[in-house]
Amino acid sequence: MRPKLIICDEPVSALDVSIQAQVLNLLADLQDEFGLTYLFIAHDLEVVRHVSHAVSVMYLGRLAEAGPKDPVYETPRHPYTAALLSAAPAADPETSAGRQRIILVGDVPSPIDPPSGCRFHPRCPKAQPLCSQQEPQLEVKAGDPVTHVTACHFPVEAGENLAATGSRESGI
Repeated sequence: MRPKLIICDEPVSALDVSIQAQVLNLLADLQDEFGLTYLFIAHDLEVVRHVSHAVSVMYLGRLAEAGPKDPVYETPRHPYTAALLSAAPAADPETSAGRQRIILVGDVPSPIDPPSGCRFHPRCPKAQPLCSQQEPQLEVKAGDPVTHVTACHFPVEAGENLAATGSRESGI
């Protein structure tokens, strides 16, 4: 068998760091040798960043943001992506000290009965009435590369501090 695509669902979760590194190195070697493509599903954001060329972020079964790893990690446009990245531990203490954590309010809605409109709107610090009425489509936002798409009516702007928002001001 010579597969072109291998789906890796949490391939290194619950492994200690040294074993994780061995598995990731083996995957990289196999990719180089056989020209494989991996669909790498994981919750460890640093592992995802290490192994990926492109990243997709999902919330309640829908794509929130997708694109090349550097734009997604360095300038997240969806408020969920920004919150997720703000919660990830940083290996560098200086980076960790300078990071402001975005605290989301409320509970994660049921995936069986998701909210109308944007699925993230009940917890989003930028939510406005439109968010509960209309589901946003994946699209390129102003200033982003054409390969970086976001499903958000009110994307995070460069330099915007969602951590300072605290709770939602819109009252939705």
